[in-house]
Order: sequence, then structure tokens, then C-alpha cells
Amino acid sequence: MFEAFAGYGSQLMAMRRLEKEHPDKIKVAPIGISEIDKHAITAYNAVHGDITNYGDICKIDWNQVPDFDLFTYSSPCTDFSSAGKQAGGEKGSGTRSSLLWECEKAIEIKRPKYLLMENVAALVSKKFIGLFNNWQKVLEGYGYTNYPMVLNAKDYGVPQNRKRVFLVSVLDENVNFQTPQPMKLERMLKDVLEDNVDEKYYLSQKLMDGFDRHKQKSKELGRGFGWNPTDGNVVAHAVLASGAVIPCDNFVKEKVVLGWTRDKKGNIVDRHPVEVANCVTASKRDNTQNYVVEAINTDTDGCARTISTQYPNMNVESVLSKPCDGYGYVRTAVCETDENSEYRIRKLTPRECFRLMDLSDEDIDKIQSAGISMTQQYKMAGNSIVVSCLYHIFKNLFING
Repeated sequence: MFEAFAGYGSQLMAMRRLEKEHPDKIKVAPIGISEIDKHAITAYNAVHGDITNYGDICKIDWNQVPDFDLFTYSSPCTDFSSAGKQAGGEKGSGTRSSLLWECEKAIEIKRPKYLLMENVAALVSKKFIGLFNNWQKVLEGYGYTNYPMVLNAKDYGVPQNRKRVFLVSVLDENVNFQTPQPMKLERMLKDVLEDNVDEKYYLSQKLMDGFDRHKQKSKELGRGFGWNPTDGNVVAHAVLASGAVIPCDNFVKEKVVLGWTRDKKGNIVDRHPVEVANCVTASKRDNTQNYVVEAINTDTDGCARTISTQYPNMNVESVLSKPCDGYGYVRTAVCETDENSEYRIRKLTPRECFRLMDLSDEDIDKIQSAGISMTQQYKMAGNSIVVSCLYHIFKNLFING
């Protein structure tokens, strides 16, 4: 296989996992990668060893690269993502996302049997679907059969709400590829949180005071939210405008992560506890895009509370964080159990973010032992691909096909 825009090698991680489970059916030989980010290269080498890096994809002479069967390419999403300026990726436009078209050279010259593309879900939006369809036509011109799909990480065993477009292309009409079927999520957010977290991840008292001022202002404006008690072992799966609450399983006691949603105009339409994390992104101001609320003093049963919009003025209020400029926003609320409850709010740690990308702790240890800064760790986690999604695609392509 050859990994273009390799990052820390999530595609190879998935293939290694598949190889370990099916050693009699598949053998993986990484031929090379294309990557220019020095921190990603350091992480890749730490995890996978010294594999030839051909560097800038625009400068590769593909005639000098050994043949390969699988070509993976996850070109920059910057100009497709709703978090950016959406400048697009048309051929010759000079945007970062237009690097997609550099992959055509590799495909034309090497003609690998299997291709796998990954990008943000915005690629199949009304604005960019034409470009995506044109790319598929180019591949069809080279004889490939295309299998497009949108997968969400939370449907494949990872507690992160992360939708991404994948395109499997096969140069063999006899291959019967099927999109991986969603599965019940059994691994919850509590399963990725660390037990002992350094103080540096907790918000300062100044920020907490700001939250309290916001809470008081919300109370004065009648914007508070009521909380219905639960048995501490459920999570609000969805909050409806009518105030109805749909519960699901396995919410973590005393540690809760809450999310929010906005309408197309950017207005907050609801705030709710979540059993899966918001999408981990490579945001400049706040790479985690998720906060953990930890109760210090709780009532006797330590219950988490389920949001209801039906009772707007009860004694427990929302606590909101600051927005992230240009890269989406972060909003959290706190599940206070009575008037005397105390709480702390912290960011997700880099390890927790990597776990939300389905990395093993062994691979995380290798990356963190390579001397890469926390900022860069957050960035590369947000820029990467959830390993589980890749694993299930490869499993259907190479084992179940």
C-alpha cells in the first residue's frame, strides 16, 4: 500500500489490525508515504518505523515508485469544510483541497487495484457534489468502479460524532464491495476518559467566573434549563423541542460531556448531554472541541441529570463556554445536583482525543514519546481518520468481499 497525505498512518493502523486478525488472508507491505508535515512524519515513524517518505505529492515521479495494490488518499479538507472558507478544490484552483487532483497522476501511472479516498462530509453537499461526481467520472475513465459512502464513527464502535465521506474504487468488476453496516455503540465516552488528569487541562478560575456570570445573565433572561433526575446510568440521547427526552445506555456518573447544536444561522437550538463526543477537529483555538464537566460534591445518588426544555426556570442553570473563532464552537453545560454542588470543567487531553480516533494506547504512547507538543498532537488527531471506520471498510473489501 501507499499512503498519500499519510498523517500518522491511520490507514496502515487499520490494515495492521486486519492483518493481525486474518494473517492467513492478508499481508500488508507499506511501499511508501507522501507527507510534508514534520510533526506528522515524526509520529508516523514513531508508530510504523522508517518507511520511505516521497514528500510533496506534487513533486513525486511515480515512475520511480515501486508498484502497489492499494492507494489511500485523504487530501486536505480545508477548502471543503464548513469550518473554513469553502474555497473549493477545483482542478487548477491552487487551493489546498485541489491537491486531490495530484492523485490522478499516481492512479494513471501505477493503476493500483484498490483506491480509498476520505474527506469531510461537506464534499457531498450541494456546493461540492458536482466536484465529487466529476472526480468519480475521472476514475471511471481509468476503469474503476466506485463505491461512495458517508460513515459516522459512532456507528462503528467509536464514541465520536464524526461523519466523513469515503470512496472505495476497484479496478476489478469481480469484487463485490458492500458498505459496512452500522452497529450498536457499546463503547461510551466514559470509556475514553482518563482517571487522573493533570491540572493544566482544567479551566482557570477566571474562565469559571465568566461562566457563572453568563449563568446569572441567562437566569435573569429566563434562559435556564431544567433537569430531570435519572438513575445515573443513562444519557440524554436527544432533546426534542417539546421537551421530551429520549434516554440511552451507559452515561458516566459525576463526569459528563455535554454538547449543543446550532441552526443554519448559527443560533443555538438545544443543549444536551451526549454519549459521544463532538467531532474532534484541528481547530486553532481549541483543538479538543469538547469539555468534561466533573462534579465535586453531588447528592446522595450522584445522579446525572437529563435536560428538558419543558421547564425553563428551575434551579439548575446552563454553563456555557466560549466560541472558537472560525472553527466551529464549543458549548457545555453542567449537571449540578443541588444548589450547593460544585464542579470543574476541563478540556479533553491529547490521549483522550487519540482514543476518540480509535488509536490503541500502545500507539498513543509511541506518539507521545516522540517529543511532539500537545498542540501538534491535538492538530494531528483532528486531521486524521477514525481507525475503526477504515478497518471495517478494509474488512469488507479484503476479507468479506
